[in-house]
This record gives sequence, C-alpha cells and structure tokens, in this order.
Amino acid sequence: MHSFLSRSFPLAVANRTTRYSKASIEIALPEETRIGLGRFVIDDCLNVLTELDDESVDLVITSPPYDGQAKYGNGERYEREWYTGTFLSITKEVYRVLRPHGSFVLNYRSKRHGDERGLLQYELVFWLREQGFLFAEDFIWGKPSPPPGRFNRYLKDAVEYVFHFGKTPQWQFFPEQCLTPARWDARDRERRKKLAHNYERVNEPSGQGRKRVQAGPDMVRPSTLLLMEPEFLPNPTEHPSRFPVALPAFFINLLTKSGQLVVDPFAGTGTTAVAAEQLGRQWLCVDTNATYASVLPERLRTGH
Repeated sequence: MHSFLSRSFPLAVANRTTRYSKASIEIALPEETRIGLGRFVIDDCLNVLTELDDESVDLVITSPPYDGQAKYGNGERYEREWYTGTFLSITKEVYRVLRPHGSFVLNYRSKRHGDERGLLQYELVFWLREQGFLFAEDFIWGKPSPPPGRFNRYLKDAVEYVFHFGKTPQWQFFPEQCLTPARWDARDRERRKKLAHNYERVNEPSGQGRKRVQAGPDMVRPSTLLLMEPEFLPNPTEHPSRFPVALPAFFINLLTKSGQLVVDPFAGTGTTAVAAEQLGRQWLCVDTNATYASVLPERLRTGH
C-alpha cells in the first residue's frame, strides 16, 4: 500500500508541503483530510492533478458541474467557455496521470436551453478523443424514480450518460467483479431447459439421440443500461447533484482491482470515496467546497 495511506491520522485539516510522488503518492496541498483508505483535499482539482506523477492513477471517475449550474453563489455560472478552457485543462492532466491500463469515467448530462437539449454532452466526447482518449463505451444511467416535474412539451428526465474512456487499448476490464443475477427465475430456468434449442444431437445407445445443454448461468454480465435510483438520502450540505454510491461502485468494480487508486476531481460530498472505501481501493477526492467534505466521516461510517 502506498505510504500516504498506510498511516492513521485524526480527522482534521493538515498543513503540509510535501509533493505527490509516484512511489508514495504523497500529497502537497495545504488543506487535506486523511481518513480510512484515502484523502479528501480542499482545493482546485487542477492544482492537485498537476502535482501527481505521470501514470500514477488507475481510475478517474467524476461528475463535473453541469452547464448553467451556479458557480459560487454570486450569480456566476458554468458556461461553455469553462468546459472548452478549464475543464479540458483538467482532462489533459487526467490523461497524463492515468496508467496505461487506466480509465476515465465521466458522468454528464446537458441541460435544456429553451427549446433544445444542450449538445455539450456529445461535444465532450469529441474533445476528449482529440486529447488522446479512447471512447471505450457509453452507459445509460436509468433512474426508475426520476425527480418529479411537469414540463410543457417534455417528459421527466430519467437518464444520464456515463462515458467510459480508456487511455490505451489495454484498459483494465473485470466484468466478473460485477455480475448480476440472471433475470429468469428457477421456474423459468426449468422451462428453458425443455426448449428444443437447449438440446444438441448426440449418438446414444439408448436411442434418445439428444443431450440437454444448460440454459444459462445464474449470474451474468450486466449490460450498459444501469438502472439505479437517484440519491434520495438526506442532503444536509445541499449539494445540487449527487449520484448514488452504486454508480461509482459499479465502475470501480468493473475497471480496477483491490488496492488500486481511484481519483475523483469533483468529489462533492465524497460518494466516490464511500464506494472506494467499501471496495478496498485507495482513493483521492478533491473539491473546492469544504462544507461538502464535512459530511464524509459520517458517510464512511454508515456506508452511504
């Protein structure tokens, strides 16, 4: 285990000036909270990423601010220029720090603007490909119980995109770590065993002439449609857009092994940290808002 995670520290802000290093992932930032298997840093994520060594991270998973979202509570908002400038500077650093087998998972959904859905969610894919990322897969996060709302000519927004980018064609992939129960039940499984296509012809002395083929495993690979409820738990910090622990947990299982390092540069209330901690991964979370980070110790204690 990397040395910066091997020691126990009280839950408090620490003043340190040590740089990150590839061997130890030591942190060089003024405000940090160390807890469990990782660390939460209160700072601009670009400052943090630039201090990380090349090829030192196994997975980056995050959900950046949505376009038009309020910025500092002073009337400023995240406009297109922020994505074409600051955000692409951040993803450039993400590409640099990822190991060759590493992945970048981006949860993003464009807002509606007047009569149209914004196109930024699609433009981001092209921009990241231009930076060198491989567009490995797009997942749909389907929300069975989306937030309520009544719109003039639109339905309730029940989906978000989760884009998976690889740094190289050698990105890690562990589907056996996130198998899901097969949808057919025991009775259906017995019915399937009797279907003609579940038999193959064989030459048997008994003359029966066929042998049963198993209908299918009880546990199967999941699909790219991720049906997960939105986060309905209490929100004391009033974070505007939280995702459920199950979302980062799915990708941490799919794309990393135990003990590897997961980074979330827009960590909010630390949902990625909760998932990584539960799954035995080291984690580094960053956000500019200390209020959001204040709830993390309780979240790690309760597991949600």
